[in-house]
Amino acid sequence: MDYCSCNDYYFRTLSGQGLCYHLGFAKEKISSKVDTVRFSDSEYYDFVRSVINDNYLMIRNETGDLA
Repeated sequence: MDYCSCNDYYFRTLSGQGLCYHLGFAKEKISSKVDTVRFSDSEYYDFVRSVINDNYLMIRNETGDLA
């Protein structure tokens, strides 16, 4: 897994910055540092809504805005 056909691969490897996003993600996935969430299309709306709500609550709590 040392090659990718994306443009980012060429820019990063030629400039010595490491792997492209795709290979970096694959490497993290193999080493189990990435969680995969699978859901059906019908669950997409509720999933995104939950993520947005969780982030909103986290940001609200960090800023101290209780309104």
